[in-house]
Amino acid sequence: MTERRHPGTALWTLPMTRRRALWSAFGGAVLFGTAGCGGRASNEPTTVPTAALTPTPTQEAIGNEIASPIAGYLNPQRWVGRTLTVTSAGSREYKDAQAEAFLDAFAAATGATVQQKITDIGQLKNQVENGTVTWDVVDVPTEEVIPLSRADFLTPIDYRQVDISTVFPAEIAMQYGVGFALFSTVIVFPAAAQQVPTGWQDFWSVGAFGEGRALRKSPVGTMEFALIADGVAPTRDALYPLDVPRAFASLDRIKPYISSWYEDGKQPVELVLSGQVGLASAWNVRTDILEDPDAVALQWNGGMLSGQSWVVPRGTQNEDVAMDFINFATRAAPSANFARLVPFGPVNLDALALLRPDRRALLPNADPHRELQFVENWNYWADNVEGLTEQFNAWLLQETESATPDQ
Repeated sequence: MTERRHPGTALWTLPMTRRRALWSAFGGAVLFGTAGCGGRASNEPTTVPTAALTPTPTQEAIGNEIASPIAGYLNPQRWVGRTLTVTSAGSREYKDAQAEAFLDAFAAATGATVQQKITDIGQLKNQVENGTVTWDVVDVPTEEVIPLSRADFLTPIDYRQVDISTVFPAEIAMQYGVGFALFSTVIVFPAAAQQVPTGWQDFWSVGAFGEGRALRKSPVGTMEFALIADGVAPTRDALYPLDVPRAFASLDRIKPYISSWYEDGKQPVELVLSGQVGLASAWNVRTDILEDPDAVALQWNGGMLSGQSWVVPRGTQNEDVAMDFINFATRAAPSANFARLVPFGPVNLDALALLRPDRRALLPNADPHRELQFVENWNYWADNVEGLTEQFNAWLLQETESATPDQ
């Protein structure tokens, strides 16, 4: 199985009246449900103005947990004498952002002592299996939540303590995990390009938009983009369950023009910057690595929204504090504070309104980006990732037959 990487690894340096609109924009998809495949879409892709990536001064911290406590966190002595260990799955910048937005703020609001460690899923499993659990809250890619829960490594989320009334419930509130940050896989291209791609159909049009393409060496996302390029509507209901033969037939057409099947998340942006490829799929958060962010642009149309989630290991001795931390970390102010430091979208529906417009423009679930994208179906991939990864890797080894590029 290919490694499932967090988009922050390696180096990379709303009011209630809006909730219904935000929920409708995601199609009201239900995590544990699947739908039949969609047919070819007749609508032309929409050209979306890409976010201006010019660095701006960092927005000041939102809220002061002591002077202006978050609702429900009015007692700074609440967890005095208790120690909570939270792990982080990302780079130094990502970990620092988590510490400032979530860990330090929770400690100040409750009196708890909060320690930060590095996520290692193998170590998480070993702790649970050996009955030596020292981690209380673990940051994992959301696609890992279902496999870990099925293998009995996790404690169910106590939704009596964790309030999900202001988060995207169908996508990120799961039985054994709660999302706290969203990121997208989108099309990255040179900002100075003469032609602007409007979506995955243009990505497959190898006679234009520069020579060469880069796609992730994984069926996750790559197969969805192949279907969208073939005319399937970029919605969760239309895409899942995946029409696997149709996806591979679409991939057959572009395979001869793939310059790189990348495994390192920072590589596609580097390939675009160096001119080795005209277009690449990439995580939106990777544009933060650039010294000159204006050098690349993003096309959000048909992007895949994915996420990071908090989980609680089975056997933790601090389950009560862990659940309270997860509740705190999904409130609007902490969520917005994390998004103002790193370009992950906040999961709290009220958080976007707390951010400056220039910051919202960089986030995957802000207007106008969110309605153009679909949410990864983690339940589908939990059931199918092993088999489709094996099939995908075998397909990569097959000799490429002559293909007619889309024009």
